[in-house]
Amino acid sequence: MSIDRIKTRVIFLISLTILITITSAIIASELNSKFYLLLFITFPLIYLSFKQSQKLRKAKLIIKLREEWGVSDSRLRNFSELEAQFKKNQAGIDNNKYVLDDRTWNDLDMDSIYTQIDRTLTIPGELSLYSLLRRPLIDEEELNTRNHLINLFFQNQDIREKYQVALSRLGKTEDVYNLDILWEDKPPQNKHAFLYKILIFLIPIFIMLGILNYSLAWFGLGAIILCNMVIHYRTKEKIYEYLTSIRYLGKLIRCAIRITEIKQPAMENYRVEIEQALSQVSYIAKKTSLLGREAESFYIYEYLNVIFLFEVRAFYSICNALEKYESQLKQVFTTIGFIDAIIAVASYRAGLKSFTEPKFLNSGSYLKIEELAHPLLKKPIPNSISIEKGGVLITGSNMSGKTTLLKAIGINAVLAQTIYTCHANEYQACYFHIMTLIGRRDNVIEGKSYYLDEIHALLRIINALEKDIPCLCLLDEIFRGTNSLERISASAEVLLYLARHNCLIFVSTHDLELTKLVESSYRNFHFLEKVTEEGISFNYKLMRGPSTTRNAILLLHHVGYPNEIVDASKSRVQETIKDE
Repeated sequence: MSIDRIKTRVIFLISLTILITITSAIIASELNSKFYLLLFITFPLIYLSFKQSQKLRKAKLIIKLREEWGVSDSRLRNFSELEAQFKKNQAGIDNNKYVLDDRTWNDLDMDSIYTQIDRTLTIPGELSLYSLLRRPLIDEEELNTRNHLINLFFQNQDIREKYQVALSRLGKTEDVYNLDILWEDKPPQNKHAFLYKILIFLIPIFIMLGILNYSLAWFGLGAIILCNMVIHYRTKEKIYEYLTSIRYLGKLIRCAIRITEIKQPAMENYRVEIEQALSQVSYIAKKTSLLGREAESFYIYEYLNVIFLFEVRAFYSICNALEKYESQLKQVFTTIGFIDAIIAVASYRAGLKSFTEPKFLNSGSYLKIEELAHPLLKKPIPNSISIEKGGVLITGSNMSGKTTLLKAIGINAVLAQTIYTCHANEYQACYFHIMTLIGRRDNVIEGKSYYLDEIHALLRIINALEKDIPCLCLLDEIFRGTNSLERISASAEVLLYLARHNCLIFVSTHDLELTKLVESSYRNFHFLEKVTEEGISFNYKLMRGPSTTRNAILLLHHVGYPNEIVDASKSRVQETIKDE
């Protein structure tokens, strides 16, 4: 049914309700008050209006979801908060899984990749997607299961939209980035909270005794009400400190209940997980609805709230539940987040012009990529490369595409082992631990020089090498922070060491001397530039063999350096070549 037809029904039902109400009031006042009974006819009309309004909101939501499907969301993300929450919560997820380290994440511009993929509808979804991308899998069964679910939501619009509608009702709240009340920032416990029930129980007793002419009972009643007022207003500050988080927790549980109502065989395990957790925590949703209602209800509720401690008792009941059912609530949070994240990945796939699913080998050290593309480039130039054991040495001029290629390889390896999606025509590889050394700088805060920071970063790769799982190592101009003689010597030995220790290495360099020093373990490739009177241009295509050109001095000329500097530099290079 179209939105226009639903709108017409809503307008008709509301108009009919108003008409009957006005008509009954006029007739009753003019003829007979019995005609007020006509107002009972409006009750089913009001109910139908409410139901049709709900249907209208759902129809609008589905249209919005369809418009946004396959479309990236460019809103700003709080990556410092995402990273902090990931590190805070990762021990509770599974501390034994491989985690992409901070340097590799930053080297590969994974914040930008996350932004491209993130179309999540909830806070748990945002955090789950971030965690998913930080944890490349080395498990074929788990990856296949994840891919099966991605394809389910990619292909089945009806099932996808049922989950999206439920997730949209949970949504995101700016004041609650993560439910810290499930992890660290738990509300305070109150050992004496059970006494509040006794105080409430005494209220009707004192009223009955007062009616029976026990005058002291009224003094007791007044004392209890005064005591309850003190308890209420003292606790109110604590309640409002956690109010937003607790309300979101209530929405989370209600979202989980809606998700369990969706029947889909492929999602049965997740439905059962949520259902089992809900069997013990579903009552919390009702408790959360009692908090912070005075601004939304009649003032009489505030008086009743003070006397009967509705909010106080609900608050401490929730506090006890957070302590008692912590694991169940975390299960609900993470499962809902995972479902939201998987749907976001399916939307990401829907927005791609092309992609491929990776094929994994369970042994050896191997990588083959056909028509590889960098996902952050609007018009990427695809390249193909394959390697079995050892490494690849990539030479070429400045700006020719060496670093971009390294990042493209690393990003696609991460995406292959996380969301089973590659920007290539073909991706075949073993499972890797992925580590990089691409971007670096002086660390002024820690007092580290460029070179010292670099050698520490490279040492972390050497120390992380394992016998069972090969390392995909991406290095850009190693030891660039020191003199050329020591740089070339140390680089050669490090590269040969890595090649001997279960490592697949891609390294870019300007040091052409390395091409001969490591040729026993490394294949040579290069990027080529074209020099014209107008300047330097690149085709960004990977070529076999080492580079035979340099463009550093040409670039000086191109950007406008004085000819005196450019010509002298060329002469110095020629003299150096002759001396060699």
